[in-house]
Amino acid sequence: MEDKELTPEESLSLINNMIGRARKRYTDNSFYFLLWGWIVTVASLAHYILGMYTSFEHPYIGWTLTIAGAVISAIRGSKQRDKAVVHNYTDKMYGWLWMCLGIAMFTIIFNGQLINWNTVPFVLLFAGVGTAVSGAMMGFKPLQFGAIAFWVLAIVAFRLPEIYQMLLMALGVIVGYLLPGYIMKANAKKHGI
Repeated sequence: MEDKELTPEESLSLINNMIGRARKRYTDNSFYFLLWGWIVTVASLAHYILGMYTSFEHPYIGWTLTIAGAVISAIRGSKQRDKAVVHNYTDKMYGWLWMCLGIAMFTIIFNGQLINWNTVPFVLLFAGVGTAVSGAMMGFKPLQFGAIAFWVLAIVAFRLPEIYQMLLMALGVIVGYLLPGYIMKANAKKHGI
């Protein structure tokens, strides 16, 4: 089979189509940043309020929302994989990155009693890694700035009691997930993606 030489117009059209498909794939990720941003914000604030202002024995009850988030994410991810015409290396690496970080976060939280429930600083660190790498893969600066916020808040969290760490967690996901997620969504709408 002989390679056909493309005209400059055809080359430009091909490049624009590839960029448009890549942009669409990554703007679709705003869903996950918004979903998890809201879940973690609500769970963190509920934990803080219940732990600080009530005598409720289980202030961490709000974290059960993460189960719903995991189910929703799995269903949405499965549907997206089924609809995808092309599966490229970057998409696979992106999925593996967040799956591995999710397992690491779960492992820390599941074993929280062994570190006196001082899990938030580690979760913030891992969230920063995922957000920084995702931002680099997408060429999306708001995620990279969000990663810096996660890391700074992790440093502070190591120095605070667990109940106050919940406020830092909420702030971290607002800056690291929600703001970039809404910017991604607005960019997608602006570009008609």
